Amino acid sequence: MKKIIVFLLLFVFVSPLSAQRADLSWVQSWDYWLQDIDLDRLKDSSSDLVVIDYSSDGKDENAFDTTEIASLKAENKIVLAYLSIGEAESYRFYWKSSWEEGTPRFIEKENPDWRGNFKVKYWYKAWWDKVLQPYMDRIIDAGFDGVYLDIVDAYYYFGDKEDNLRTRARQMVKLVEKVAQYGREKAGEDFIIAPQNGLGILDDASKRFKGRYLEAIDAVGVESLFYNNAGQEDMEYRLRKLTDLDAYDKFILNVEYINASKYDEYFDIWEGSELNMVGYPAEEDANLDELVIPY
Repeated sequence: MKKIIVFLLLFVFVSPLSAQRADLSWVQSWDYWLQDIDLDRLKDSSSDLVVIDYSSDGKDENAFDTTEIASLKAENKIVLAYLSIGEAESYRFYWKSSWEEGTPRFIEKENPDWRGNFKVKYWYKAWWDKVLQPYMDRIIDAGFDGVYLDIVDAYYYFGDKEDNLRTRARQMVKLVEKVAQYGREKAGEDFIIAPQNGLGILDDASKRFKGRYLEAIDAVGVESLFYNNAGQEDMEYRLRKLTDLDAYDKFILNVEYINASKYDEYFDIWEGSELNMVGYPAEEDANLDELVIPY
């Protein structure tokens, strides 16, 4: 009887973290294209998974419809929509002409590296109500298979500034959970959640919240892991976190911003990795405004 109880407890507490709702095991390649998107070129690509904006140019009037997204899926591609959950973007449908830093209260300073992008106090209810929920509705209604969540590492911006890292990390976990729950309730349990970067949240949010984060997500994206990183220590730390995620069957999407002279070397690196990872070599300017087909 004791053995049975132990087994059941292990099943309850371990299986949700290791369970994979969506099957990504067959994915061998991916494309990442956010600006000036040409669906015909994507359909002709040999990639198994694509991450695109919900709109061809980021504006609501040019949002992709169900027929267009279905045409990509008909080519046996998983289609994820890019969604920034840690910054507001002034060119999006939700942005009001009166919005600026401090108005609404969740709007923070403009990102000096990306004009028109503003850090947000992502734990505010208004951020969900005014921005993320209506954005998710558009993504789900268009028929995307899931979302690729950017600026998860906004938790570190606020946590470091306020000396409140654990609280802000936990609040980001809660937001990712909310996105996941909403998407799966409306689109089905196979709706994919793939946060990009912010790997330190596995340490910063506490062990219990790490478990909640792992349960919410299906995959992770990681930029500039092998090239243009912050140094050897940064790369080694992130590789340790990716190894941790890999142990829980979380699929890894790596993008490197490199020129063509490094393609062969890069493919040798990620294909030789023991991680369940696929790579994509994007243009060096990191604008993601064209499709790179390396071979």
